[in-house]
Amino acid sequence: MRCFLRSYWYEKGIEHGNPFYNSRFRVNSPEASIHPDFMFRDEAKENGMMQILIEENLCMLDKVILYAELWGGHPGTANKRVSINGRNIYQIPEVGTAGDNCTHSYPIIPLKITDLVNGHNAVQFACDQGKSFWGHFIVDNACLMDILKSDHPDLKSFGLTEFSPEIITEPSNDYTETIKVSLSCPLSFIDAISDVNFFGYYNGYDENGNCQTNDWHGFTKDRNPEAIIGMSIQPPFEISWDVSMIPDQSDIAISALVRFKEHQNITYFTSAFKGLKTPNRNDRIKLYGSKDLPKPFWSRANNKKTCNIELDILPDQIEKAEMHVILWDGGSGTIDSPFRLNSHPISAAENGHHDVIYRIINIDPELLRKGFNEISLLSDTDHHGIEILLPGPALMIRKKI
Repeated sequence: MRCFLRSYWYEKGIEHGNPFYNSRFRVNSPEASIHPDFMFRDEAKENGMMQILIEENLCMLDKVILYAELWGGHPGTANKRVSINGRNIYQIPEVGTAGDNCTHSYPIIPLKITDLVNGHNAVQFACDQGKSFWGHFIVDNACLMDILKSDHPDLKSFGLTEFSPEIITEPSNDYTETIKVSLSCPLSFIDAISDVNFFGYYNGYDENGNCQTNDWHGFTKDRNPEAIIGMSIQPPFEISWDVSMIPDQSDIAISALVRFKEHQNITYFTSAFKGLKTPNRNDRIKLYGSKDLPKPFWSRANNKKTCNIELDILPDQIEKAEMHVILWDGGSGTIDSPFRLNSHPISAAENGHHDVIYRIINIDPELLRKGFNEISLLSDTDHHGIEILLPGPALMIRKKI
């Protein structure tokens, strides 16, 4: 569905109506307030309430959405929820934290327009302790996205009422295995565009952790798109999407998010171009995941964790192999090679910046074996180490046939 969006992001600081005790926006279960080990820590003083300023004529909105970049928190934390101005309570989709897993997610929650006010909106997050020692999670970023009506006066004043670009594709061929994607747009609008981000709907690794593999892929990190199929910053706003490591399929779709030079808080989503398929090819591509992920899959204080990925082919049948893994990097301490595949070091983590890292790592097929392939994680930090987030590590294998 084509639409214009205006995004209002949470801004930290007393000048925005948001006092804080800690460098990150934290949410706690009620027990933390009286727990003798946590009650005086800065993290436990956070009340989970943010204020987001919206300056809109609410009658000129079609829909409103709450979007967030959310670290799932301490494994076992349950019943994450959010209310808007005390009017309605919405459940934050559960993606595995309550089941003792390490997670990061990007919930998209439709709201009622009547939840909002034209002014500061109180967005109150909450959770229960569940099975955790301390019910706790972090909202790295959050925004209220307003979907504007087609006759919104700002669109008229900005000269955007006739803006309706479309996606054009050139199907992949057997030689390059790429799909060329571009934005078809009248010349009169070209100079107004700052960049175009292209998103794909296909069956692949679940890098955004929403428990779906056949889905729209990608997420945001620090509000910027990650793991999308491509971005273009200049006319003709064209990319080449390499699908050589995408499993065979025929229901691929592509959509684009268009951003403007002069109106940076307004974006445009195109309609989806549907019905694309991977090329005819002699090889087969298959995603292999792990069925024995530890809960939680984190390492600290020299507590080694392992899982296995079982392959049903021999290494000499493998044309190409990639490992997909998404982790939360709390640091490995003094361990030189914290992440290993069959005892071989694999470069995945970075410098312990407490952020989400998505890696696609080329793997030498000779490191693999038919049957079980062990992945190990080791950190000797006292507290937060490295967390392997759901869906866990996976191998994308291109097999010769």
